[in-house]
Amino acid sequence: MGLGNSIRILIVEIDRYLAPMGGPGIAEVRDGLARWGRGPVNPLAARPDPSCGSLDAAIAAIDARPELRRAIDRSAPHLRWVTYDAYPPGEIGPRFPRAHAFCSLIGETGFVPAEDYELGLFLIAPHTLYRDHNHPAPELYAPLTGPHRWRFGTDGAWVEKRAHEPVWNEPWQAHATAVGVAPFLCIFCWTRDVNLPAKVVPAADWNMIEASL
Repeated sequence: MGLGNSIRILIVEIDRYLAPMGGPGIAEVRDGLARWGRGPVNPLAARPDPSCGSLDAAIAAIDARPELRRAIDRSAPHLRWVTYDAYPPGEIGPRFPRAHAFCSLIGETGFVPAEDYELGLFLIAPHTLYRDHNHPAPELYAPLTGPHRWRFGTDGAWVEKRAHEPVWNEPWQAHATAVGVAPFLCIFCWTRDVNLPAKVVPAADWNMIEASL
């Protein structure tokens, strides 16, 4: 399937996936999809193999929503996976920079142009702690695999969330994700302030958590 059709179908399937979900942030994300998602699909040089690996395993681990799983699989040869490099390496830790990748579908650098809105796919390899961080952008994670562990605030309790259980992070809400044996694959969206960087929020227990994964 060609680039334009595969990306267009993937965006449509993401909107269908989100449509029956309730909870904070879903309406804002879908408003952005309605506004920007029908724009022209621009050709981008493909980087179909994320540096962290794990994409095939993550797609295979999607245990429901076969139409969305199939749309991701068919678009995979055309996707452009990159890493987020705004974190200082000494703060985000040695593993995360090489254990994650994301692909922007809609946004300033995505296949479909948008202003102050970004939606795409986010992948984290197994046995990885995405250390506590925050950002001014409101953010939706819609995990397609799971379960994974989350905390909100460096003194918050860790909670386990299953696949297809969305997470909404308000602006500047500190949050962290601990990925276990299964790779983490999610739909992500920043609904505004997308050009303002994320920052690491120090926590005292990172080494202990990373050693346990």
